[in-house]
Amino acid sequence: MLFCLAPNTPKFEIFKLLNEELLHFLEQSVNTNAFCRALLTQNDIGKACWGNGPTRAKYRGLFNSLQAAGNDTKLQLFEAMRDNQDLQLLFAAPQRNLFDFMSEPCFTALKTLCTHLYCSTKGLDAVIAAGCSDIKAHFNAYRAQAVNGNICKACGMEKLAPFRAEVPDGEQWRADYDHQLCKSKYPIFAVHPDNLIPLCDVCNQDAKKAKDLFKHKNGTERLAFYPYTEGAKDLIDIVIDNLRDPEPTITVNWNTQDAALRDKLKTWDEVYEIRSRVEGQFRSLEAIIGDELRPRNSAHLVSRISDEARPHNIDTLKRKEWAFWHQKLFRQMQKIGEPDIEAFWARQEFTQNQAASGADFILNG
Repeated sequence: MLFCLAPNTPKFEIFKLLNEELLHFLEQSVNTNAFCRALLTQNDIGKACWGNGPTRAKYRGLFNSLQAAGNDTKLQLFEAMRDNQDLQLLFAAPQRNLFDFMSEPCFTALKTLCTHLYCSTKGLDAVIAAGCSDIKAHFNAYRAQAVNGNICKACGMEKLAPFRAEVPDGEQWRADYDHQLCKSKYPIFAVHPDNLIPLCDVCNQDAKKAKDLFKHKNGTERLAFYPYTEGAKDLIDIVIDNLRDPEPTITVNWNTQDAALRDKLKTWDEVYEIRSRVEGQFRSLEAIIGDELRPRNSAHLVSRISDEARPHNIDTLKRKEWAFWHQKLFRQMQKIGEPDIEAFWARQEFTQNQAASGADFILNG
């Protein structure tokens, strides 16, 4: 994550209740030999899960697979979920092979149930009534300006969702929720309230998808930021090379030598494709200067760079796309100094004049 989540980030009660129900089911399954109503709680969530045919069928499918696998598998699965409910501890010491003890049919049945709980069961009327609010209400509370705001916490580049005037809160658009630990690889966290975070479409759908925070594609291990307490914002530098050249290069660098933090930064970068997105956006410094600063002359350019190099307050970072990254860029330009800035402006002004002269020549024959 670029920014860690706000301390007052609300937990979605429905996820909490569904997570507790799943844990209860696994515990009861250890010493039960027949699928029955007693496997689920007697509270409203238990009643809702049992009363819904598709959800009950998914619970039955997992129970039957566990029953065929034996009591040891039942116990190990219950303990795996029970002992890893504190996700902060899990991120500090990842358990990357939680399900090695399970057969393929058991793991498939577990994924099927957990995916169904997230995709379908959470939206049942009886479940919403038990949780007292639906996911849109939770999303609106999450992105309130006094909480996390409407800018993606993973990248700082995109809005979570646009606001529409004269549209009730319950009908506003919302972002998708990302499973930090993807449900295909870590199904027992599919409805864990601390594992689900709204992200922008680019981060969630285009970049992250089902990437594993704890493992590279080749299977090697890695660490990841725990989103409630850790973020990358203080560990990043923007570097500008060859400012006097026709095409200056802008890169994102890490400003820490701590091995664990660098590993987490690398994971964050690879999962959300941060460097390529920032460097792609900043591929034309001339365009950014024109679009963001609109300078009249070199003195005005220096003044505008100084203005935009000042750190933003937290409210701006919560509501304005790219605010963090632009401030970093202009802070680096401010460090470069006036002589190089003036040379950059002179080259840019010359290019613009040449382009204007060429256009006049063509238009005037």
